[in-house]
Formats: sequence, structure tokens, C-alpha cells
Amino acid sequence: MLMKKSLGVALACALALGAWSGTTLADPVNVGGVVYDADSPLDLTIQALNFRETSVDSVGDVLMGYGQIGSINGADPSEFCPGCDLTFTFQYTVSSIDNSGENPQVVFDPGMINFYVDDTQSFDVTDPSTAGMGDLWLSLAGHTAPYTGFTSTGQLYSTILGPVGNPESGSSGFGLLDVTGGLAAPWIDTNAQIDGADLELDSSFQYNPSGICANDICYPISGTGQLIGQTAVAVPEPGEAGLLGLGLALLGFFAWRHRKEAEGRS
Repeated sequence: MLMKKSLGVALACALALGAWSGTTLADPVNVGGVVYDADSPLDLTIQALNFRETSVDSVGDVLMGYGQIGSINGADPSEFCPGCDLTFTFQYTVSSIDNSGENPQVVFDPGMINFYVDDTQSFDVTDPSTAGMGDLWLSLAGHTAPYTGFTSTGQLYSTILGPVGNPESGSSGFGLLDVTGGLAAPWIDTNAQIDGADLELDSSFQYNPSGICANDICYPISGTGQLIGQTAVAVPEPGEAGLLGLGLALLGFFAWRHRKEAEGRS
């Protein structure tokens, strides 16, 4: 009777530890102070609600920009970045411009985007330098792949309404990105999007007469952008895995001892 009770206790411990470990894994992701729910049906959706960028109109021109992340999986900054700012900077180079169709098509290659988490909350949209403050949260490089409707291949594709250097409302962009570093890299490096990329980028933008200029660089274009990806499945922390293993080891030990005692009585 005592042996059966011991087996029951060990089994209960193993199941309880397993359930506790699973519950822990379902907790929100917290990377460098950026907290979000990876179990959300929106996972992973990162939105920039206001970004600024330079104007380009010729092959070889460099597109530069910056901004602040406005939501992750539907949560606003007070929820996903309490006491901090999550900002970004980006840079792409124009590789081709096609004016043969109704709307100009611009292809960029190469490109990159960096995200920074800043616990001083010093971001000021009128000062581009404040978008690169803090710790590198995520580093992305453009992923080269063809895109339907474009004759050239690159990393970012834009359809422009109006002049290339003065885009009108409705201008849009699409691109793919690969994770290359940063605190959040292990969580977002999943290769789960088109062509094995980690993230898809969609944006809309237009010329903004209230452009911002700093250090002889002007940012006359504003817009919104969205990154779509997937959060990597977490693995148990060493401590959690150890506790679960301890429960299973106890269960195995009691089963082995019970078998040996039964063999000794036979």
C-alpha cells in the first residue's frame, strides 16, 4: 500500500511540475524590457504608426528613415514597452526605377533596419538622432527575392503614385527581411515567411509638407509600416526542465524499486 502511495505521489509531482512548466512557457515574452503576448492571434505583428524618410528619385540614391513602434500584437507602447521607447532606423539604396507603366516602380537593394530599446524614453520625432538610442533590440537585413509585377529583383519594392521624389497618398512598399542580430534575434529568427525570410514588410507613405530637417538631411515623407512574422517557440528554462526531470526520475525510481521487491518476493 505504501509503494502504491509513493508511486502516486511521484506521478502527481511529475504531472504538476510539467503543468507548472507549461504555464510558465505561456507567459508573455520579455526581451530587454519589451513585453508582448506571443500567444496572441496577431503574433507577430509590429506596427510603426509614424515614420519619416528621405526622398529619392534616381538610381543610387540612399533612402534613410526612422520612427517609433506604435504597437506589437495590438498592444500600445504603455503595454509592450512600459518605461521605454522602441524605435528604429532604416536605410535602402535605389537599384532600379521603372517609369514604363502607369505608376513608377522603384526597387531597392541592399537594405537594413535596426530597432533600439531605450529606457530613458528620450525619443523625439523632430530629432532623428534619438531614434538610434539605447540597446540594439533587433537587427534586420533585406532579403533578396523576386516580387510579382516587378521586372527587377531586390529587397524592397515600391509602387509610387505621382512623381518618385514626391509620392502621393496611396504609394506603397513591400519587402522581406532576415534577422541578423539584437536582443530579440532568438525569438524572431524563424524563417517562417515567404522564401524563408523572417519578416514581411508592408508600408504606405506620402509626401508631407511639414517635413523634418536635421544635420543637413531632410525627411519630407511620412507614413505607416507593418512587419509580419512569427515568435519562435520557447524551450523550457534549465530550472524548469530540471524540476520536470526530477519528478519523472522519482517516478522511475519508485517503479524500479517496486519491480525489484516484487521479483524478490517471487
